Amino acid sequence: MAKQKKRAAKKVRAAVRRKAKPSKPRAVAAAAKPARRKPGTAKAVQPTRAPAAPPRNPVRELAQRIVDLTVKQDDEGCLALYAPNVESVEPGQPPMVGIEAIKQKFAGWRAMAPQSTWRARTVCVEGNTIVIEWTGDVTFATGKQTTLNEVAVHEVEGGKIVRERFYYDRTAIQP
Repeated sequence: MAKQKKRAAKKVRAAVRRKAKPSKPRAVAAAAKPARRKPGTAKAVQPTRAPAAPPRNPVRELAQRIVDLTVKQDDEGCLALYAPNVESVEPGQPPMVGIEAIKQKFAGWRAMAPQSTWRARTVCVEGNTIVIEWTGDVTFATGKQTTLNEVAVHEVEGGKIVRERFYYDRTAIQP
C-alpha cells in the first residue's frame, strides 16, 4: 500500500509540473495538450503596463517653436532661435550672416509685405535638419496679393538654428 501511495504522489507531482490535471486519463490529457514548441522559441509576452512616452527630441521641439512663432508673426521670439553666427540664404540673394542680418531681413520683409498669414503644410525632422513646407497668403505694400509656397530648410547645432535656406518662386514676390 505504501508503494502505491508513493507512485500516486509521484504521478501527481509530475502532472503538476506539466500543468495537467492528474485526474484526467492519459488519452484525454494528451489530446488536450497544445502542440510542443521548438526549443528556443518563447511565447510572446503581453506588456502589463502602458508603453513609455517617446524620448524627448529637442530638434522636433525646435521645429514646433519655429512653426508656432512664424504663425504668430513673433519676430523677437524667432530671433531667439538663431545662433549668433547664423547663415540665411534666400533665392537669388547672397548669404546673410549673423543675427543683425536676420533682423534686417525681417524688417525688409515686413516693409515689403505688411500683411501675411502662414500655415505649415509639412514639418519633417531628421537628425539635426528641419524641413518645413509653408503656404503663405501675402499682401504686399503695393496692394498685390498672392499665395506663396515655400520650403524652408533649417540646420540645428546646440539647440539653435545655424543655417537656413529658403526655396520659392521669386517671381511670386515681384511687385
